[in-house]
Amino acid sequence: MTLKNISFSTWLTVLMLVIFVSMVGMSFGFPAKARFMPLVVGIPGIVFCLIQLALDLRAQKAGVSAPAHHVVLPAGVSADADIHLDSELPEFGPHTVRTEITTWIFFVAFIAGLVLFGFYVAVPIMLLTFLRTQAEASWKFSVTMAVVATLVLYLMFDQLLGIQLFAGFGSTWILHSLGM
Repeated sequence: MTLKNISFSTWLTVLMLVIFVSMVGMSFGFPAKARFMPLVVGIPGIVFCLIQLALDLRAQKAGVSAPAHHVVLPAGVSADADIHLDSELPEFGPHTVRTEITTWIFFVAFIAGLVLFGFYVAVPIMLLTFLRTQAEASWKFSVTMAVVATLVLYLMFDQLLGIQLFAGFGSTWILHSLGM
């Protein structure tokens, strides 16, 4: 295996692994209560990165560069038409610009939602929006997942760990304006 053969996603996984290992290592210099959150996030992150690296290594040894995709032919094109489906597009390029822009819009909107309205408002709205628009999930599934994610956040952080998640500047201002 040479450095040229390693895909961008594998490099990204290695970078994230380095970040998680550094975060966990630095957390041991923190006081006990401050150490808890980096460990809760970092240890599973390390495990998932190692699993992803093992899967990438196994796929590369098997000669598989990318997972197989189901190909849908345009209307009017028969399956035996002379189409070169075997030619693989590069990982990034003009064909991924729209997806990249959409991903950045979701990311920036999620961060803005967290800052303005906090976790308990932003998480269900962003999850519902993403599942409906990008994953094309049903309304029932999207709403169910948004409610479940919010319940898990509340039960895990507020009830189990006693950690209050950020309420957001806008939510705080609205509640103060209403006298709450």
